Amino acid sequence: MAGRSFVQLLGALDPGVVILGINWATNGSSDPVASTITGRGVASVVLASTGVYTVTLQDVYPTLLSATATLQLASADDKVTAQIGAVDLAAKTIQVRIYDLSTAAVANVAAATGNRVNLLLVLKNSGV
Repeated sequence: MAGRSFVQLLGALDPGVVILGINWATNGSSDPVASTITGRGVASVVLASTGVYTVTLQDVYPTLLSATATLQLASADDKVTAQIGAVDLAAKTIQVRIYDLSTAAVANVAAATGNRVNLLLVLKNSGV
């Protein structure tokens, strides 16, 4: 459970729901530049392998209710998409894969102004 205080989400049926919005600029075949990572609750984002980012959260959460990853691209490209990969809440890690539909493989996204990965997490901060 996260060791910090949160504003209770009004209208949530579950107690202790936490929403984390995280995004970072792509950097080709390198880790994202730390200053481009925005959003609270994230400890780090690294490029673990080609097209696969590992996001490490600052806190442990007992339950992941939902995760959505999207790409924000400077120019239109309907062949590249973002997917949620392995999730390990005990290790506080979530994988985000960038998948190129035209090659059926993971791929890096070039570093360019406007290229970002967006991650929205809905977690529970309670076992109740």
